Amino acid sequence: MRSIVVLFFIISVSSVQGQTTQLPNYSCSENNASIQFTLSSSSHSALNSASNCSLQQCNTSLNGNNNCRSSSTPCFDYRTINNISYCAPGILCSILETCNNITQTCLSNNSVCVINSCCSSQAVCLPFLATQMCERGWFSTANMTNAREYHTASVLTDGKVLVTGGLGIGFIFLNSAELYDPSTGIWTVTGNMTNARYYHTASLLSDGKVLLAGGADISPLNSAELYDSSTGTWTTTLNMTGARYSHTASVLTNGKVLVTGGYNGNVGFFNSAQLYDPSTGTWTATGNMNNARVSHTASILPNGKVLVSGGADSSHIALNSAELYDPSTGTWATTGNMNNARRYHTGSVLSNGKVLVTGGYNGVSVLNSAELYDPSTGTWTTTSNMNNARDWHTVSVLSNGQVLVAGGYNGNSAELYDPSTSTWTNTNNMTNVRAYHTASILTSGLVFVTGGSDNNTGYLNSAELY
Repeated sequence: MRSIVVLFFIISVSSVQGQTTQLPNYSCSENNASIQFTLSSSSHSALNSASNCSLQQCNTSLNGNNNCRSSSTPCFDYRTINNISYCAPGILCSILETCNNITQTCLSNNSVCVINSCCSSQAVCLPFLATQMCERGWFSTANMTNAREYHTASVLTDGKVLVTGGLGIGFIFLNSAELYDPSTGIWTVTGNMTNARYYHTASLLSDGKVLLAGGADISPLNSAELYDSSTGTWTTTLNMTGARYSHTASVLTNGKVLVTGGYNGNVGFFNSAQLYDPSTGTWTATGNMNNARVSHTASILPNGKVLVSGGADSSHIALNSAELYDPSTGTWATTGNMNNARRYHTGSVLSNGKVLVTGGYNGVSVLNSAELYDPSTGTWTTTSNMNNARDWHTVSVLSNGQVLVAGGYNGNSAELYDPSTSTWTNTNNMTNVRAYHTASILTSGLVFVTGGSDNNTGYLNSAELY
């Protein structure tokens, strides 16, 4: 049975006479994810009985992909002084900031000044978050401070997203970090990392701190550091036993972090693995993988074991092999081979416990193939091909069990995989072509994509939501 996520946006206020005019509940749904909001006031920006003021509802013909902009969903067409249109539900006049009458601007950069809100003759500031209630598909949010690719993004315990490092404009190695607040749509700079790094890993620990490990600047790094969201500061922790990048890091059920494989320009490709213990801040070696590999995937199975698949070996040949790590014994065991050798692919654990692998590069061509690993049998079976071949893309398992695949080298397309039917369907394109980006699932259920690069302007500082 598919789950349904319901987000409530409730505003209620009484009039001066102590009476409240109750407006209908409004809602819009897509893919079994619903947003419901209740408006209750006699002073309502889209319905003001005192002045008999009303707003035109959004024109669905302007965006055929937007199911929420329909006659059954009261989303109204707000306009700026420059006649730019914003689609949003009716908002209580009493909670809106007023615009500057001369400049027609708002004090906060997470709002836009609209002149036709029906909140008297005064122009008011419409929060961008309100416009999200009438959006579906992809829509832009505020830009990061720095353009970056090969960075990491971690959803913190408070719901904010921490973005770290990466490569910046001019092939600059970044040590900067910044925070995105989904409640305001605003980015703020936070403390710089001790080391500039890209192609590193970031792991959210059980205590809420974020562990960064390895990566590279001019050369591969063995350093590691911790971010404390309560102070916005970084502290170094002990180094890994070997410098590496293009590795994986997985937080095990016991709270330790398993790092596997990777590359070191001098030493070459690693088959080694090691464990970080947050309680002691130390790294210890664990069993070696059967294959050295880089640009592989690591997925934590429901039984606590870790499935590593694909990547490339020391001869730069794409692998179809897969193996399992058992935290209880610290050993690796081979499991069934994938049907296709692939690197730069993705691996996702589905709600049924199977692992979906998508796309990648086999050394000759970019793949549109996908396959499923069944932990109960240790075997791989092919499933329907994606509509687009892609590598360096992102994948997100949604709250309804479907899987969103987005972007990849030289593309902005996105598509959804339905495990119940084993089929792919195209969804709206991202606003930017992007690869080497990140995708994070916010506590609201929205998918948050940041940075990467396209094939024209290069490094991106843009961000968008699905």
